[in-house]
Amino acid sequence: MFKFVFLFWWSKSNKDNFGDILTPYIAKKISNSQIIKVSHPMHFIYRRWIKHYVCVGSIINTASTNSIVWGSGIIHNNQNIRRAKFLAVRGPRTHQRIKELGYQINNVYGDPALILPLIFKPTVNQFKKIGIVPHIVDFNIVNNVDLSLDNYTIVNLLTNNIEQTVKAICINEKVISSSLHGLIVAHAYGIPALWVKFSDNLAGDDTKFYDYLESVQIFNYTPPFLNTVSDLILDELFKNYSNFILPKKEIVNSIQIDLLNTCPFNDKLKTLV
Repeated sequence: MFKFVFLFWWSKSNKDNFGDILTPYIAKKISNSQIIKVSHPMHFIYRRWIKHYVCVGSIINTASTNSIVWGSGIIHNNQNIRRAKFLAVRGPRTHQRIKELGYQINNVYGDPALILPLIFKPTVNQFKKIGIVPHIVDFNIVNNVDLSLDNYTIVNLLTNNIEQTVKAICINEKVISSSLHGLIVAHAYGIPALWVKFSDNLAGDDTKFYDYLESVQIFNYTPPFLNTVSDLILDELFKNYSNFILPKKEIVNSIQIDLLNTCPFNDKLKTLV
């Protein structure tokens, strides 16, 4: 198929936000092509001449008229988006925003992180009771809290190793996360998980969370704000929010198929769709 696949993702250092570097990881796993990093979709060369992809994360606002969007989404409800080719977007809120702006779009929803179980199957021999997955802006807050917990782990999403981080999430029986991709990865691997807040420090207006949750048909959820965490608090949390902890498997499977069917650089997972 493609000799080269040009992709945009945020990358700032030798360690990056887990969600930001999912794009090249997924692309390398499903494509036979060489992956080329795009400096920015609005750079003259890419805006005018080279077709390129905008995929995982709330980066749809970076897309130019020469971009191809596969799985990206908005971070603000009224975010401006340029006209592009939209193959799939993260969820219905991004879809609605694109329609409001008068652009053409099909009805394929899904965050590409949902296909991770088709790509990587971690071997897990020992489980922790609970995994706490803070967004990188919350990590120090959580790491410094006196946690009254038995048998737990805190997952650091500042990483250069996708598979190690996925495994760190998958060793848990349950997950709480203030990171969108901490939540999505847990759900993708069938782990009960809840979106929680440890601060108000995240960028955006929470649209990205609702965008994802509604894509997997989880509605009317309000995240609890946690100042401390204990076994009792978590037991109550998962009991009270039991209707929100895991999307139905058939919904996730359907999204996986739609994403693979719409991905032009998917060379390796054709037998699954």
